[in-house]
Parts: sequence; structure tokens; C-alpha cells
Amino acid sequence: MLRYRLRWYALSTARLLLRRWQALVLVIGVLVSANASVFSNLDTLAHPILLLLAPGHGPVWRFGYVLLLLAAAALWAHMQGVQIGGGAFMAFAGSLPFSARQRRRVDLAVLVLADSPLLLMLAGALSSAAAHGGGAAQLLLLAALLPLALLAQLAVLERRADAGLAVVLLCLVPAACFGTALAAPASVLAGAAAWLALQRAPWPRSAIAAASLRLPAPAWPGRLLSAVAGRHAPALRLSFGILLRERRDETLAKALASTVLIVAAAGLGAAFGHDVRAIVAAWIAQGLVALQLSGLFRGLQMAHLASAGYANALPLPQNWWRPFDRLALLGVGLPFLGAAALLAWIEGATPAHALAGLASYAALLCALRGPQLVSERHAVVLSTLLAGCWMAATIACLYQIGSLSCCVSKDW
Repeated sequence: MLRYRLRWYALSTARLLLRRWQALVLVIGVLVSANASVFSNLDTLAHPILLLLAPGHGPVWRFGYVLLLLAAAALWAHMQGVQIGGGAFMAFAGSLPFSARQRRRVDLAVLVLADSPLLLMLAGALSSAAAHGGGAAQLLLLAALLPLALLAQLAVLERRADAGLAVVLLCLVPAACFGTALAAPASVLAGAAAWLALQRAPWPRSAIAAASLRLPAPAWPGRLLSAVAGRHAPALRLSFGILLRERRDETLAKALASTVLIVAAAGLGAAFGHDVRAIVAAWIAQGLVALQLSGLFRGLQMAHLASAGYANALPLPQNWWRPFDRLALLGVGLPFLGAAALLAWIEGATPAHALAGLASYAALLCALRGPQLVSERHAVVLSTLLAGCWMAATIACLYQIGSLSCCVSKDW
């Protein structure tokens, strides 16, 4: 069973996992080329996890940050739910005499493979904390994150709210005791409880299903879309439905990544003293937001091709969905591109330059549809090349070359 599950995972998403590893190797290679040491590379790679050990934060902040890290791990697994779960093979495996404990062990083995990039970050955090003289309490807290994250991921994959509540309660113990004499025992207790929960078979579900509370969806988004798009509203609603329903997890992950890019640009602006480099950082963040949001074009294309058997029977032109996909993705991306443009204006760019940058990168988001779909193997390389050239041309046009060279000699 494990062999077939691993084979299914390799066939369904091995290329995407390879790209994630390539991204990590690229980041490490860039840091090495900047003459950074091994430990500084580990610190940079594991910085999101090492923030948990930062002094000066209370138990409420630490509890919330632990939950944020576990939520990110759960989202990572949820995005690969079909690939980790085994796909159609598990419908057949359900008729085989495997116990619930055996199924969970196989799930954990596949989950560890899917988490390999995240495990590298956790290993870097442990190595960095040990190298900088971190105490036993800090190392135990970092080690307890692994079973807690696996338990949170299993709770999402198995859709068990009781397991998710148990993870929240377990996180409360080490977060409340951090910095006290009970910090190490609390981390050991939370980690051991999580490991025991992972080893045992899941509790059987209740025979009496609780009534699900479904809140009615608000009607105003549909009315607003109909008022704006007119007779094209059904086509736009289809594209938005693919992004916000069928590809909800991927869209949410892209939105979180875009938020991180904007926050990082704001942090760079503060580190640069809010000079011209802060404006350039905001413009670069806009280009990176457009680049990573453009990956949603592939999901939209796959959904349209899957429904082509029905859509081809309708009196519609060939490839009718292309402009609507661009408009839908613009609707998703404009809030983030607008936030980056607002950041550039706050850092000192003129309103005309901020609006011109917003228009340029909105056009880049639309133009990236071609590279994303022209070749599955080379989509990342082609899209990155186009985005890099576009960013260089945009920055050169928005900020006069003579003024930029003067600022480079003065500030950089």
C-alpha cells in the first residue's frame, strides 16, 4: 500500500515538489554567492520558525504565532490533499483488510515526503538554535513543532474538527510556559501527546451526524458583477468560481504569498531608511506579486479543458474563456498590486508614477498567461525571464535613468 501511495504521489505532483526544492536550492545558492556563511544561510532559511524564540513577546503572541505556523503547515498539506490521499487507488484499498492504524501510518509516510521542504526549514532552525547556544527549552519547543504540525495536517486531511481542537489545546501548554521553569516539561508533554495521537488509530466518527450549519452566501457579489459586466457576468462568474471554489486553496496560498511579499517590501523600506531603494523595492514586489499570481492561469486552463466536452456543444467561439480568465485574475490580483502601489507612493513615489506602475504590472499579469501555458516544462523559466525584463523596463521608465544613476552613487 505504501509503495502504491508513493508512486501515486510521485506521478501526480513530483514535478511540483521538485520545483519547490529547486526554489530552496536557488535561495541558498544566492546567499552563498553573497559570501554568507553556513550559519547565516540557516538563519535566513529558518527565520520564520526562529521568530518563535524571539524574546520580548508574551504568551498570547507566542500562542498565536505557533497557531500561525501550524496553519501554514496545514494549508501546505491541504493544497496537496488529493495527491497525499492516494487518489482513486484508495477507493479500491477501502475494500482491502487494512486496519485504521496501518492506513494512518501510510498517510504519515507520504505526508513526511510531502513536507520535505518544510522539514529542511525545521532542521535549519534546530541547527541554528543549537549553534547559537539555545537552551534545552528552546530546542524542545522547536522539536515539538514537528508532531504538532503532522497532527494538524492529519486533522485537515481527515477533516476532523476534534483533532484540530486538540492541536490548539496542545499548543497552549508550551506557549503559556515559555520562559519559565516549566518550559522544557511543557514542550515534552505537548510533543509526546502529539506523537501518541499520531501512533494510535483515529477515533471512530459518531454514528449520529451533527447538523451542519451552512450560512447563506451573500447575494451582493453576484449583483455587483452583473451590474459591472452585464451580459458577460456568467462567464466571469465561472472564472471566479474556479479560482474561489475549485482552486480555493491555491488561490489562498497565492494571496498569502503576495501579502508576505508586500510586508517584506515594507520591511526593506524601513531598513533602507525610506530612500529611493524603498520605492524600487515596492516596484519589485509588484512584479513578484504578478509573477506568482500568474501561476493560477494553469488551474483555470485545466478547468476549462476538463469541461470542454460540455462547453463545445454550446454556441460559443473557440477559446472564449481567455479574456474572462484574465479579468478574473486581475480582480484577484489588483488588491495586492494596489497595496504595493500604495506602498510605493508612501515611500515617496509621485501619484503618477505609482499609478503607472500599477498599470504596468497589471498588464504584466495579463501578459504572463502565454508563458505559463506555452510549455509545462519551461513555464517557470519563461515566466521569470519575462517578468524580470518587464520589471527592469518598468523601473527604468518610471524612474529616469539619470536620476537613478545619481541615486545609486549616493544611496547604494
